[in-house]
Amino acid sequence: MGSLRCVAQERLLVSLRVTAHARRRYADAQVAAFPRPRPKGVFELKRLVPAAGAAVMLLLPGAAQAQRTERTTERSPAPFVITSENCSMLPPGTTINGTGTLTSITWTTKRRGHRTVTNSSLATGTATDQAGNQYTFLYSNQFRVSNTKARPRVYSGVMVDVFTLQGSGPATLSNGFLANYTTDLGKLQRIRPIDAFGDPIEFETVTAHCDPL
Repeated sequence: MGSLRCVAQERLLVSLRVTAHARRRYADAQVAAFPRPRPKGVFELKRLVPAAGAAVMLLLPGAAQAQRTERTTERSPAPFVITSENCSMLPPGTTINGTGTLTSITWTTKRRGHRTVTNSSLATGTATDQAGNQYTFLYSNQFRVSNTKARPRVYSGVMVDVFTLQGSGPATLSNGFLANYTTDLGKLQRIRPIDAFGDPIEFETVTAHCDPL
């Protein structure tokens, strides 16, 4: 399973480097060719963190745009509840209550009549199941979207999302996805997966499954 996740991460980074037009063509081929298992067991977090870090660096504004970029940082509580009723990766009867802190950094760049918004959000914390077992979790989400002169209120780009949970109990989670992302930076949230592992969300309705944040 570890090698399979490495393949997914490598393809994730490749997708971030191509143009939006090429990414759509690449996504069609990958969706057809790449299997989508639902792996179980301990996820190797040491492999995930470097890949997520590399994805963040690829999404950040370039040095040439730095002088035209505004940056804002927000911190907020990150409580969540996951149950086996919603998350197919949990043992029956499981309820996980978690708490942590979410740090969200947003870069906004204006150039040549259009705007690019890049966001990186990271949350870490602890969780407890119904039997008192203790866990730690990591949540990481990055997206970069741009509008156009023709559609100034609609932004499109790419999103990378990962949630992991591990600890002393039987509930071990590892979920993530790479997706094409469309938003109005408000109510509109359209996520079209390119690659995914675990059972993160229901993509059509953007409803949480095993990725509660």
